[in-house]
Amino acid sequence: MHPAAIAFRSPAALQARCDYGRVRRLYFEPDYETCAVVPDPASWEPLPTGYAERFAPGYFTPDTGLIELFRLPATVTDRDTLAAMVDTLGDPYPVTLGDTEDPPGEPTTHVLPESGSRPGIHVDNHQNLPYGERRKSRRRLCVNLGPGSRYLLLADTDILSICRCVQDRYQDHHPSTGDLRTYVALHRPLRLLRLRIDPGEGWFAPTSFLPYDESTEGLDLPSATSSWLGHWEPHLFDSLI
Repeated sequence: MHPAAIAFRSPAALQARCDYGRVRRLYFEPDYETCAVVPDPASWEPLPTGYAERFAPGYFTPDTGLIELFRLPATVTDRDTLAAMVDTLGDPYPVTLGDTEDPPGEPTTHVLPESGSRPGIHVDNHQNLPYGERRKSRRRLCVNLGPGSRYLLLADTDILSICRCVQDRYQDHHPSTGDLRTYVALHRPLRLLRLRIDPGEGWFAPTSFLPYDESTEGLDLPSATSSWLGHWEPHLFDSLI
């Protein structure tokens, strides 16, 4: 079982919308936190033949660890109908994470509201669960409202594996983006998956467990999103891939 457990029906469909690439570190880059980890734009390549199966969920993949891509129902036409739909998905207390409006050309899109800086590839820490409880974190739901496409970036190594490499007392540790940056600084292997998300499409992902961000790099149009955290059952929508 791979840490990035992606629900898909067709390996070819996953391969058609997924690239594979390396990361790099930023130092004193305007708008970014120092030592932020971002994609290496020169390294993107098609997902190698046969690699799609490596990301298939296993028998023991927990519901909280599943990555799912889906298309919105035709009845969802704006943010109001989207929010009404989220209220029907089974979590009575979803956490609203707000909306974004992102221009094209951004290597990563997430901005920390408290500082206005971009963290780069990161883990969500709204619940800040410790190592032993981390797999119980809520999954993030994000929908692309267009008008342009965007990318979901996912690390191929989860934050628990990273903590075991960089923390002596990892059992008592609260994983953070700082652990990811230390891991990359130690030249440990880390690759990214880049999944295209078109307007009217969305995703669920364990973003407190699997380092991630979104990107509009190389795209021509801006795109907007709405996001929530919740305890959602898998397979609420037909798989997009």
